[in-house]
Amino acid sequence: MTGIALAIVLSAGFLHAGWNFLLKKSSRKIVFTWWFLLAALILYLPMFLYFWPHTNISGSGWRFVLATGLIHGFYFWFIGGAYERGDLSLVYPLSRGFGPMLVPVLAVILLNERLSVGGVFGISAVIAGIFIIHLRSFSRSGIAEPFRALRGGASLWALLTGTTIAAYSLVDKVGVNLVHPPVYIYLMLLIAWLFISPYVFIKGRGALTAELRINFRIIVLVGFLCLFTYMLVLFAMQMSKISYVVAAREVSIIFSTYYGIFRLKEKHGKQKFVGAVLIAFGVILIGISR
Repeated sequence: MTGIALAIVLSAGFLHAGWNFLLKKSSRKIVFTWWFLLAALILYLPMFLYFWPHTNISGSGWRFVLATGLIHGFYFWFIGGAYERGDLSLVYPLSRGFGPMLVPVLAVILLNERLSVGGVFGISAVIAGIFIIHLRSFSRSGIAEPFRALRGGASLWALLTGTTIAAYSLVDKVGVNLVHPPVYIYLMLLIAWLFISPYVFIKGRGALTAELRINFRIIVLVGFLCLFTYMLVLFAMQMSKISYVVAAREVSIIFSTYYGIFRLKEKHGKQKFVGAVLIAFGVILIGISR
């Protein structure tokens, strides 16, 4: 990977963790998500209108657009629910690590692929990191805490988020080859926004005006970043091997842990940092072993 490509990917990771930090700080996460998706749709409408006349979408292309839009709808719903219930330094590493770990596992089960040695070590590191990140202390008394935590609450919502990451990764691998990426990504956001809209109007209508008034500038910023960070990654993929880019972007796990521990003052920082490093290392191993 060239120095420029690496710098782009690291910037994307830093900004991705950054907008998740801002989402975590918001008052009503799902309402905030609804607003920033709407902001993204408005901000990137000129881009969509520029590419749309030159885009011919086949029947298969539309099926993948619909699939990724619905999966991303669940993704935004789950990640909002996870941040409502738990720490950034727990939810982000757990969700971002579980997704890439699940992809090769599903490939073995569904596609009869074989795991490389690096892939096995990477998955093992992610599992170890998930365990450690739930510890309240490095002691015998806290050894059972991860098993209790994974039964519900923020951890369960984060794992569901990771499952959607694995799902849309598999769908988008094919989808972006069928539909021009700018159009594909925009339609994906539109469908995801429409998907969560009924829930927001029923459960969060009273918070819509207040959330916009309190966080208007942040909503616009996150609306810009949520798509901009992904486009940075796509740009880097044109300059380097995809596996290297996918692996390097997971440095965002470390950034999110920094935000959570040092900016939000979240508890059990040592355990979360060690766990996050293991998860990031494992995901990188999985990425470069493909």
